[in-house]
Formats: sequence, C-alpha cells, structure tokens
Amino acid sequence: MQLTTHPDAGAFLAVAEAPLARDEARHNLMLGIAARVRDGYKYGEAPPLFLTIHERGALIAAAVRTPPHPLILYCEEVHTYAIGGLVEQLLETVPDLPGVNGEPHAAETFSNLWTPRTQTQARIDMRTTIYCLRDVDPPVGVPGAMRMAQHEDAPFLAEWMQQFHHEAVPNHPPADARKVVLRFLESGTLAVWNHERPVSMVGSSRGTLHGAAISAVYTPPENRRNGYASAVVAALSQRLLDQGNTFCVLYADQANPTSNQIYQRIGYRPIAEAVQYRFESAKPEVV
Repeated sequence: MQLTTHPDAGAFLAVAEAPLARDEARHNLMLGIAARVRDGYKYGEAPPLFLTIHERGALIAAAVRTPPHPLILYCEEVHTYAIGGLVEQLLETVPDLPGVNGEPHAAETFSNLWTPRTQTQARIDMRTTIYCLRDVDPPVGVPGAMRMAQHEDAPFLAEWMQQFHHEAVPNHPPADARKVVLRFLESGTLAVWNHERPVSMVGSSRGTLHGAAISAVYTPPENRRNGYASAVVAALSQRLLDQGNTFCVLYADQANPTSNQIYQRIGYRPIAEAVQYRFESAKPEVV
C-alpha cells in the first residue's frame, strides 16, 4: 500500500476524482468539498488535509479534513484493512481529531482503531441517509412560489440558518450564521418559498462534476405542516437540474422520519448511508 499526503486539493483530485466519480452521487461530499477548496473556498484558518491510499495502482481509501470539521473518510468494505495506515498517519499529524464521517463500515473501523490509541470514546453525532434525485415529482397544491434569496433577506435568513444548525447539527453550530448566509447569497444558491411572506428556505452549498447538493432546508415551526419545505426543495432541485446538473443529492437525518418521507415523495431515492462519530476524552476529570 502507498499512503500519500497531498499538498493541496488539486493534487488530491488529480488522483482521486476519477475513481470516486465512478459513483459520483455517493461520494459527493468528499468530491464537493475538495472541489470547493481547490477553487479557493476556505472552511477555516488551519490548512486542509488530503490523503489517499493506493494498492497496485488503484485507490482503496481516501480522507479529507477541513479544520475544524471532522475527517471525511472513504474506504470500500473489502479494503477496511487500509484504514489502519490512515490512523497511524493521523496520530502523528492531528492527534486531537474531533471526529470522523463516512459510510458505517469505514467510520466504525476508524473509530475502533482511533479511540484506544487516543484515550477517547466515540459517540454517534448522527446517522444519515444519502439521497439522489434525477427527476422531480413536485408537490401539488402548495400555495406560494420559490424565489431566490436577496441580500435584503439576510437578517431573517441568518436567524433561520442559526436555528437550522441548532436543530440539525447542534454539536457543530456555525461560528457566524450571517457569514454563512452571505456566502450563499454571493453564489446565488439560497432560495425561499414565498407565501405572502418568506416561509421556508433551502440552499445548494457545493457541487460535483455532474451534480449539486441540497442543504440548509429549514422551515420555522409556525410555518410547518403546510408543504412549504417539500415545495421549495422540489423547486430548487428542478432549477439545479435545469441548469445542467444530471442529479441532486442531500443528506437526511435518519432520526427525522418526516424529512425522509418528504424527500422521497418528491423523487429522492436512498443510495447509501453515513454515520458521524464525535471523539470525546475518556479520561476522568480532575476535580
């Protein structure tokens, strides 16, 4: 096996993009984040990390990390023996790794190797289903229409973004929700469903060679159970397909059956599962 630490996202994609793109929708997170970093996007102040493992010339494992976020891991089940090499490398470079995100077999293998070596314990942050859509089946009879968000919407969208993160990923809230919204607005990829007033939002934060990812789906509690989320996700998904993408992807928390049902009704189909582990100190606190 040959483990390589790549100097930048471009070098990583030069060797990893083609093999991962054979199942592009399934590997959209790793591909999309690497592409954003290659194109100049910064997730944090610390430099990102890109690693690959090849065996007999074939890619068998890959890892991407954009601090302060957890590691994103790729490894097919038949090659989980390669994860040990990643663990040894990361113990030297990022021993305080906060967590790992990947398909269950890969993330669990990594956690089982990592925690005894770092005196940490692994807790599951979230189990998600990865969905892919190629044709939209829009809901019927939902009052209102989608419009793309404007800069004057930023104040209330920042509040919604903060609430979205509080509900969806409470352990990883944004440092500045307004900055997150402004980045969406600058790229023109944040939409609202308007019924007399804005009632729901959805965004598309990253893309791959042939696809776009849906994210930040949020409806304030007082506007729920009216079909607004279904309508705005369907409308933005159709817009992204019309712009030339061949598919859209999204991640849904398996603990939220309502959102999973909504996505499936408008055409999203499950293609894989993922789990995110958070590493916490296993040492007893000194009082």
